[in-house]
Amino acid sequence: MTKEYDLIFIGAGLSSLMFLNRYLKKFKNHTVLILERKKEIEKDQTFCVWEGPGLDSIQNNFNLKPKKIWDKIHVQNSHEKVIRDINPYKYVCFDGHNTLKKLMNEHADQVNIKNDVEVKNIEKKDHIFIVKSKDKFFKGKFVVDSRHDFTKKNIKSCYVNQAFVGHEIQTKKNEFIPDQVTLMSFSNKSKEIEFTYILPFSARRALVETTVFSKKPNMTSIKNTQKNLLKTFEIKNVIRTEQGVIPMAIIKNYSYKDEILKIGTSVGMVRPSSGYSMRRIASWLLGIKMVKLNNKSYKSYYYKHNRIINWLDSIFLKVIYYYPNKGSDLFLCLFRKANMPSLIRFLSDHTSTIDLIKILWAMPKKLMIKGLFK
Repeated sequence: MTKEYDLIFIGAGLSSLMFLNRYLKKFKNHTVLILERKKEIEKDQTFCVWEGPGLDSIQNNFNLKPKKIWDKIHVQNSHEKVIRDINPYKYVCFDGHNTLKKLMNEHADQVNIKNDVEVKNIEKKDHIFIVKSKDKFFKGKFVVDSRHDFTKKNIKSCYVNQAFVGHEIQTKKNEFIPDQVTLMSFSNKSKEIEFTYILPFSARRALVETTVFSKKPNMTSIKNTQKNLLKTFEIKNVIRTEQGVIPMAIIKNYSYKDEILKIGTSVGMVRPSSGYSMRRIASWLLGIKMVKLNNKSYKSYYYKHNRIINWLDSIFLKVIYYYPNKGSDLFLCLFRKANMPSLIRFLSDHTSTIDLIKILWAMPKKLMIKGLFK
């Protein structure tokens, strides 16, 4: 007889596991099945957030240990360099593999995970969901789906892809500034935005990454750029690699059919203007009341967008989409002129009216007006 679970989660990514971390602390008798298409948790992700006053602590609320914490950031292009001390805020890095593993093991006695399972179809019969893969089926009282399956009709802004290729490396000599993150070191590009991103874990160890914001990023070209970038370091060892493509767009909430709860990228849990997701997922979970998931309560878990932040992000996306050659000017101006606490709260979806006024004042006016009316 096929076992019937209280919940079936499709996908074992960050949104699913952070959700279960909060949910199962209250519902300790629930049984959960996670269906994940990957064979195992890979060492190919890094999660970064801003932490500090006014922001719910992800470290404390989810019992996670950071890999590294910084209090200085660095942004530059060919003609300008900006270095900002961000105290009392911090830029915090979590190792992706360790984070997902920790979240997975938090409630291991309640969760059964099946890897290498790709869901093909979901049906509902007599109030029970039947989740089917190629050659198996699973039963559950409710389904939470974190797959990235949005379509063009769900996109309500310009659509830009953030593509990246990164290597965590160890060098033969001191080549990094341990207390300073290079958020963006821009290249001179006219048809896309390209920059280097460096997370220094020590003077001889760092994640070095080439990132591109583009309508249609060329991964082969990005890999070649990254290869040339790595040649500028005296590398002793390549510890791991990561690469991917993150959608950057205003995503309208999924049409919740068949009483399935959608979470993750497909409902807008990735910040459109930056590609960051961990803070947005955490804020969603910490801002809602955990009630038993069923066909009557699931609407209380809908992810709700901040319209003002979406409006500003849509202008950012227009500038990136239509004026990529001006992208570095936009970011440099913002990081140079903006009040840092206000900017960090804005980037973390915890902005006030005063913060928004300060952000708008710091933006390059002519460029943002061009984006507004494009």
